[in-house]
Amino acid sequence: MKRVVSIIVALLLMCCAVASVSAEISPTASTAKDQIVIDAIPVPDVAGNATPDINNPGKVEINSGEVITLTATPKDGYKFSHWEFVFGEFDIIEGSITSSTIVIKPTGNEDVRAYAHFVEEGKDVTVPSSGTIPTPDDGPISPTTGENTAVYAACASMLVVAIAVVAVIKRKQTA
Repeated sequence: MKRVVSIIVALLLMCCAVASVSAEISPTASTAKDQIVIDAIPVPDVAGNATPDINNPGKVEINSGEVITLTATPKDGYKFSHWEFVFGEFDIIEGSITSSTIVIKPTGNEDVRAYAHFVEEGKDVTVPSSGTIPTPDDGPISPTTGENTAVYAACASMLVVAIAVVAVIKRKQTA
């Protein structure tokens, strides 16, 4: 019986080891102490593009105190509505939250994430005058670790193996 318990414990430890190494790096973690990650995301994502630097689309790392130009470019059938900043401290150097191109200068040490909101052509643009602007629902999946179905499959497989081992050992004991 001690052998069965040891096998089950070993399988559970392997399952935990697999689960612990599957986590991804946070999408907003800065790589260097003085670096700030600037991230621009289009909402909805099919409506246009949002870039923190026209020469380097995607996430951009800058030094604290540098300025960066955020550009929102709508796709056919859409128009730019407004920028929404969900975290980060900054000053607006040029433009406003309703300008498709805006220049900002981060003032703190934390990363900056901006959503570029687009609306369909022919629809009215409405920008909330106060309070927080609702952010898109990313659903039940964590943005930092995601959902890793391979881990669940590996754990389920190990559990099935453990049950089979217990059954074989019990049969040998009763025979």
